[in-house]
Amino acid sequence: MSGFYTLWDWSCQLAFGHEQLADVTLWLALNRDGLVVFLHPLTGDELRDHTDHAIWMGAVRPLDLSALTG
Repeated sequence: MSGFYTLWDWSCQLAFGHEQLADVTLWLALNRDGLVVFLHPLTGDELRDHTDHAIWMGAVRPLDLSALTG
């Protein structure tokens, strides 16, 4: 696997609108069954989206932020 999530075993990406954030976040919190969940917005500021604006559920994993732009 390449990119920001290089130290993870695997990942799955979900895309949804801001109007669904509360419902999706609640569902993930209740159903993640021990999986690590990483949520972030897409504001155009990749670095802040993956750091300051990110939400983690479970253990925080390392990210390779070297390619991200602010």
